Amino acid sequence: MDMPPPDGPLYSAVSAGDAAAFGELFERHHRAVYNHAFRLTGSWTLAEDVTQATFMTAWRRRGQATLVDGSVLPWLLVVAGNTVRTERRSVRRWL
Repeated sequence: MDMPPPDGPLYSAVSAGDAAAFGELFERHHRAVYNHAFRLTGSWTLAEDVTQATFMTAWRRRGQATLVDGSVLPWLLVVAGNTVRTERRSVRRWL
């Protein structure tokens, strides 16, 4: 089984503000983030919103991500989980 290419060199370009590199990073990881968000929410629509918010946060905090074994995916999954928790707190406040 082929290992995916490491995110380190790509993420260096993202950290420097390279939007095309960020697009490639999105293409690499958006499905995994969406699937994680769907498992957490049970909603396709909310999972899409969480995925969008996760990558918006990733762009805003692009210099702060921690790569694990050369991958930014674990950090993205944590951001997605935090986004879901924030959304749930917001919904409870409205109720």
